[in-house]
Amino acid sequence: MTEQNNQCFFYAKAHILPMKDGEKFNVLLNENQAMAFGITSEDKVSLMRANKEKFVADVVLSSDIEEGTIGIYHETEERFGVHEGEEFSIKFAEAKALTNEAIRKKMKGEELTYEEMYSIIKDISRGRLSEIMMTYYVASSFFYPTTDEEMYQTAKAMAETGVTFKYPEGEIIADKHCIGGVPGNETTMIIIPIIASLGIKIPKNFSKAITSPAATGECVNVLMNINFDKKGIENLIEENNCCLVRGGALDLAPADDKIIKVQYPLSMQSRAKVVSSIMAKKYAMGVTHSLIDIPMGPTAKVKTMEEALDWKQKFEFVGTKLGMKMTVQITEANEVIGNGVGAVLQVREVLRVLQQHEKRPADLEKKAIFLASRLIEIVGKAQGDDAISLAKKQLESGEARKMMQKIIKAQGGNPDINSEDLKLGKESFDVVAPKSGKVTAIDLHNINYIARHLGCPAINEAGLYLYKKIGDEVKEGEILYTIYANDPAKLESGKEQVAAQPAYTIE
Repeated sequence: MTEQNNQCFFYAKAHILPMKDGEKFNVLLNENQAMAFGITSEDKVSLMRANKEKFVADVVLSSDIEEGTIGIYHETEERFGVHEGEEFSIKFAEAKALTNEAIRKKMKGEELTYEEMYSIIKDISRGRLSEIMMTYYVASSFFYPTTDEEMYQTAKAMAETGVTFKYPEGEIIADKHCIGGVPGNETTMIIIPIIASLGIKIPKNFSKAITSPAATGECVNVLMNINFDKKGIENLIEENNCCLVRGGALDLAPADDKIIKVQYPLSMQSRAKVVSSIMAKKYAMGVTHSLIDIPMGPTAKVKTMEEALDWKQKFEFVGTKLGMKMTVQITEANEVIGNGVGAVLQVREVLRVLQQHEKRPADLEKKAIFLASRLIEIVGKAQGDDAISLAKKQLESGEARKMMQKIIKAQGGNPDINSEDLKLGKESFDVVAPKSGKVTAIDLHNINYIARHLGCPAINEAGLYLYKKIGDEVKEGEILYTIYANDPAKLESGKEQVAAQPAYTIE
């Protein structure tokens, strides 16, 4: 045992193990030697090489590995270039005392200072907190209400512990975000080229779908590459005033992904944490003017006006504190927006709107124009009806389509792609009306379930195309919608779901 800087550590030589360590970043230590230093299987250790490079790993204990040896799994060997026999100094990687004390305060319902919040988020992002300590921190959000100030502090700390984008002072950087919960609601891919074609910078990053049949990530990936590093994104913005990229590889708000993993098993995520997560990524991207879309409807994620107003207040508070000009829009979500559900089907709808195709969905186009006009207003380009006219003009003149073609080309896709060129699932089935009457409701939950049984979001070509909307008269045997899949088994699974949980109510 050696004493250095008041930290106890020991030396061990690497032994490369012929197996992988899975999702975690693990190392194998001799059980007796580790426990002599107070290291258990619930802890993390800090490993320092001869060149002073350090990394943190989770611990696996074993009596089969010799003292003075550290087992290095194959993935760890590849990631850090570790070689057989390389010597490391190893010590207990305890989170800072400030972080531990801050979590204790949080567990007791006490308010944290920004320094304390930053310490927690920084230690999470750098892998210094064990899963147990992270769980305590996350669970505390359900025991005590999160204050508006804490939401702001969390968002700021999340952004400042990861990659951030900087622009000249006073430059407008716009952004549009929807909290989700409505199938087919792909307005982002229409709004971005509308706004960018007006000379306004609007860099858009997104994640992939978790619960929806297809999020913006799946849709954009149908047409172009979505994975770029920071320099690549900066080049895209310089070239076209915008980008459509996945944020996962950027290390934006890195603590967020780790917190989500802790929440995922119970499918629990507090509203405050969602707001902090979203706004952290906006702040990290340098956004100055932000539009948030909150769809509200009986089977949407947000079901009541009371919920919607609470979301709105939280977004406005955090965004304003972060220095952004905000517009939060509560929009109607009683049915699918557009007609397509699933990545390719939704992209076809987007392209039809941009092309001003005769089959373009009027409701999707109308919503995209409305939301674009709200962004146009807050950036000061036009107001009221003039803002709506300007957004509409960019579509009708073809300027928005030209901008989308530039985006696609810059991101490695085919700029000449036509909406009618897109291939749908090879297997299809028409769902017909069981009786005559009027469509009185469309259950968005059931639409999502059917889409998932068909293979969404993993299979881009899978999904549904709806022919009837709420209020439409239908006759018995008339087609309500068509389902698509890439193989007969998925199609049968979708048909079973259609029978078990019908999407349409006809009266």
